[in-house]
Amino acid sequence: MQIPAQAKRYAFTQVVKLSPIAASKLLYWNRFKTRLNLEKPKTFNEKLMWLKLFEDVEFKRRFTDKVRAREYMITVGYNYLLPPLIGIFDEVEDIIFEQLPRKFVLKCSHGDGMTIVCENKREMDYRETRQQLAEMMATDYSHAYAEPHYASILPRIIIERFIESTSGNAVQDYNIHCFHGVPKIIESTFDRNTSKEQTLMLTPDWFNTNYIKKKHPFDEGKARPAQLEELLAIAKKLSKPFTYVRIDLKVVDEKVYFNNFTFTPDACLNNQIQEDDSLKLGQWLDLDIEKSRHPVTVARSKY
Repeated sequence: MQIPAQAKRYAFTQVVKLSPIAASKLLYWNRFKTRLNLEKPKTFNEKLMWLKLFEDVEFKRRFTDKVRAREYMITVGYNYLLPPLIGIFDEVEDIIFEQLPRKFVLKCSHGDGMTIVCENKREMDYRETRQQLAEMMATDYSHAYAEPHYASILPRIIIERFIESTSGNAVQDYNIHCFHGVPKIIESTFDRNTSKEQTLMLTPDWFNTNYIKKKHPFDEGKARPAQLEELLAIAKKLSKPFTYVRIDLKVVDEKVYFNNFTFTPDACLNNQIQEDDSLKLGQWLDLDIEKSRHPVTVARSKY
């Protein structure tokens, strides 16, 4: 007899509430069919798991909260990297869709992937959108992959202007992995939504690392962004306070925009990176395990 997906999700949530460590070990086993080594972590995924479970969660939560992240970007002088803000709302019912521009983006402050992009308001079903938003707002994202830094974030809805190219060029994302404040890897997906789509990891000098195997021929020179130095400078400044963070940026019509601070990329379960390369990436993270803090909890506190 097959257990329904909803029942599996409920059971996993209970494990997360009891022990994020046990839940993380279960996730790791399901993905890699090997035990998660938290005593002596070596691979990139293992060390990210260790940071997720033992590093100062309250500090990271400030930057995970998308509203507070926007506020931080303003305080450090990077307000010009933020997509123009339309409004921030505590309740779905507070949004008056009729007053919004034709194109906009809805984001929830407390989770990953909780985004609705509207490119034509006339084609939007307001009732269905409100229902989607209500479901997102009621979701405790910290339970999805046992990620404590998503717990206790006040759910709010951010509405930003839709950023699009006026030149016809594709919007390109650049997710920059930073280790101890140093940008080391630029991850980007090229030829998105085409038969040649592929994600690659490149060095700061814009050479393909082959950490993720190429699926198609790739011309580094042609794909190199004119804003490369600017992207790296932004990532270096923003990553300075952290052991590890991925600074997610994008370029639209030669202008750089900020997306997110990401502390647990792929929920620390990236199986695209080859094992030997995962060990190389892991060597860039120096974990002071002897001074580790107590395991964090994902139990939600009152707002």
